[in-house]
Formats: sequence, C-alpha cells, structure tokens
Amino acid sequence: MHPNRYARRTVLWGMVLAAGLFATTSYGQPDPKQPTTAPSALQDPKTGALIVPLGGLVSFDPKSKEELTDVVVSNESVVQVKVDPTNPRLLLLTGRLTGLAQMTLTFKDAPRKTYDIVVQPDLNLLRNIIKRTVPTAAVDVSPGIGQVIIMSGYVTSPQDADTVTRLAINAAGGNAGNVINAVQVGGVQQVQIDVVIARVRRDLIRQRGFDFSYAGTQGEFSSLVSGLLGQQAAVLGGNILGSYTNGFDTFAAALQALRAEGIVKFIAEPRVVTQTGRPAFFRSGGQQPVVSQTSGITGPGALLVPFGTELEVLPIVYANGQIWLEINPRITAVNRGLSIDVGGATTPGFDEQTVRTAVMLESGQTFAIGGLIQNSVNAVSRKVPVLGDLPFVGIGFSRVEHTQVEEELLILVTPRLVGPMNCDQVPKRLPGRETRNPDDYELFLENILEAPRGQRKVWSNRCYNAAWKCDPTAAIFPCIGNVCNGLNGAGCGPVVGGCATPAPIGPVPAVPPVAVPAVLPSTSGEASAPVIVVPQVPGN
Repeated sequence: MHPNRYARRTVLWGMVLAAGLFATTSYGQPDPKQPTTAPSALQDPKTGALIVPLGGLVSFDPKSKEELTDVVVSNESVVQVKVDPTNPRLLLLTGRLTGLAQMTLTFKDAPRKTYDIVVQPDLNLLRNIIKRTVPTAAVDVSPGIGQVIIMSGYVTSPQDADTVTRLAINAAGGNAGNVINAVQVGGVQQVQIDVVIARVRRDLIRQRGFDFSYAGTQGEFSSLVSGLLGQQAAVLGGNILGSYTNGFDTFAAALQALRAEGIVKFIAEPRVVTQTGRPAFFRSGGQQPVVSQTSGITGPGALLVPFGTELEVLPIVYANGQIWLEINPRITAVNRGLSIDVGGATTPGFDEQTVRTAVMLESGQTFAIGGLIQNSVNAVSRKVPVLGDLPFVGIGFSRVEHTQVEEELLILVTPRLVGPMNCDQVPKRLPGRETRNPDDYELFLENILEAPRGQRKVWSNRCYNAAWKCDPTAAIFPCIGNVCNGLNGAGCGPVVGGCATPAPIGPVPAVPPVAVPAVLPSTSGEASAPVIVVPQVPGN
C-alpha cells in the first residue's frame, strides 16, 4: 500500500473520532445560556410574603433595574437563596424547613429591599391531587402556623373524607397532628337503628320417685332412693307422704309424681339515633351488686355489674346510600341458679346473649344478624341394682328425673336514614299523658286506677257509660267480641236510643261518622275536643 494514502486515511479517521467525542461532551453538559424553568414564587396578597413550597424550587424577580450586589438570608436552614446563573436578575429559592425567614437584597445604586419568606407544604400540589383523586369533593386547603394544614369544605361520603385526610397528612410530613380537619360529609347523616330481640324459652321437668319404710317386731325394711321420707309436709311440691302404725308395725311411704312446665318470653325493641361515623350506646336495665375483692377491714367489697338490654352501634353512610353497620347487641339477666358463695356472701350469676358483627344494608332493609335454636335434654335415673330394673316393681326402688329445655333467640336490625321532626309532627300525647287520675267515684266505686282523658258522664239515660268509651280514639278501633265502641252502646248494633239495641240479622248499611259535641259534664273537670262516633257494622 502506498504510504501517503495510508497517512491520509489515518488523519481522516482521527478527525471523525474527535468530532464524535466533542458532540457527546456537548450533549451531556447543560447549556449555561438555557433559561431556568422553575416556577415563579407566589406572593401573599395581604402580607406580601413570598410563599415557597417545602422541598420545592421557585424563582423570584425583584424587578429592579440596578445590579444586585448582595443577598442576606436570616435563616438559611429554612430557605436557601441563590442567584440564577442564566439570569443575574433572578433568584432561586429552595424550601428546606417549614418556617419563616427574611431575605435582604442590596443593589448597586438603589436602596435595600427586605422580603418575608414563608416555607410551607406544597398546597397547590395537594389541591391538584385532591381534585384528581376525589373529583366530587369541594375542599379548601389553607396554611396554618408552621407545618399545619387547615382543611375545610364538603365531601359526599366518609370514604372521600378519609382519602382527603390521608393526603393532607402525607403533605404535612406524615404527622396527623399537623392537619386540622374541618371537612364535612354532605347529605343525610342521621341514622336510626331499630333492633328487635325476641327470645323464647320453654322448660319441661318430669320427676317420679317412691320411697317406703317398714318397721315391725321382726325387723325393718326400707327403700330411700328418692330421699322423700325426710320431708315433714303432707303435700309438698308433688310429694305425697303417708304413714300407718298399729302399735306393733310402722309403715311410711312417699310418692313423687311431678310435671312442671315453664315458659319465658322476652321481646325488646331498642332504638337509637346517631350521626354517621359516630358510635352510639343504649342500655335499659340496672346494676346488680356482686361480691368483689376485700375492701379494707370491713370485709368483701361490692362491684356493680350492669344487666338488661344493651345496644352498641357504629353506622357509616356511603355515597350510594348504603349503610355499613358495626353492631353489638347484648342481653343479660340475673340468674340466681348460677350463684356461688364467697366468704359467706352469695354472688349471683348472669345469663347472657350477645352478638358482634358488621353488615351492609340499605335504608329500611332488615337483616337477621343473630339466631339461636337450642334444645337440651337432661335425664337422670337413680335405682337399686336388680330391684330397680324390675318392671312396675322397680318403681319403688328407683327415681327418674327428665328435664327438657328449648330456647330460641332472634335478633333483627333495620337502619333508617332519618331527619328531625317539624313542630307539627311531634306527638300531642306522650307516654303517660294520654290518661288522667281517677276521681273519688271512679277510684272507690269502680276500682279505676287511671282513666282516658276526656269528658265522662257515668250514667246516661239509666245506661252505664264505661270510662274507656270516653276516649276520643275509642271509635277508631273495631268491635271485640260483643262490645261496642260507641258512647252509649253495649252491643255491636247501631245506636237507636238510650242503650244500644241488639244487632239485626242481615247486612246493615254503613252509617257515616257523626260528630257529637262534647258537652257532657266531666267528672274530672278537664275539657276535651269533640268526640267522633263511628257506628259499628256487625262482623267488623
């Protein structure tokens, strides 16, 4: 190869390599003349202070034609200030720590300028995130003192409120104490919880025993398996005792044939109203003292244990109208059969039924959250070997006890979205106000302990007028049996005159209600509104 041609090729490849290295170096280094893209610092319209986001970078233009010669910051741990290398008239501010600092700028031929700088969490970023995450929320975010964030406004559901709160806590450095949450949940927030607790218990106890004792001149013979001959009463709890003696021989016998049936019904309907997201508690019962640990030198102390019907509930209303319920109903009752003796003092036991669960319901829907069907049988037989196994004859040498218990429990829950009543919706008669105290005639001669409110004339045309007929609502209810709800009627037929005549056979045309002014003298001295009398039709 020719040497000159080889030299030219070497120089050419060297120039290409140098150009590539220069291009790579130039592309990797920033252009010092390229302008900075940092956003401009916001200025509080009231105080004029510069707002710098925590951990963010903003630019500030002092808008001075003179040359900037010096920058002094009172607290560089809060904010860092540097001159923009691309533009000496701009300053770059970096928020390091939430707080307040002052920045003093010195110019060549102009007076100094002082600015207050407030470093706070990036509220604009928080507003944008809340808007993207919860589009339906109307939340206002404002700064507090230091790193505190104040939140106000409305959301449509508790879930949205929880999301907004978590975002604010994250923006405040992860400290929940730095967030003042005044966000409210819109819509109906009052929830009424209706709970029905129905419990039925049936007991069936059957006992049979027979004891006898014979004592004669030749010896004694007895069967005391049932332990009945030690009783002293002639008839006691189904036990029949008898004895015979003729001076030489003595015979005593006791027979027990007992069948006991018991039933217990318990129905409770507790209702409680609370606000969504807030727990509520309801109790109807009392407190039972039980023996506790020693109290000083006076001996055992006493501890009060609540019993009765309890309801603890936490409702949360969702945006779609559904209600999430965490509910805990509890029913306790004192049971003396479970009592124990402690240091000579008797401590009672308790029967308890409780449920703790969480369900999702619509307003007005009902769920059975707890159910129990329990049957227990306990049978005991005590007898003398061999003799007690004999048919019929073994009755005198054995005792049998058979106990059967059936228990049913049902708990129903119905949540409802409710609002307060208007003044015209409040019941005019509250419990205890729908009756009045009887006068002397009604108390001593008629044995009436309470009478309905309203005017009453005891005798009308020589016909007795019962007290319950004077109630203004008596005409609303249908006949029960052969008792009429009219003022003067005694049967279910129409009122013709004086007392009611017997009801005729066949259909009776309906008679429209008649308003009878209440002008009869009242034995109680109380006024009443006109009474509406609705004549009854037979069979209704």
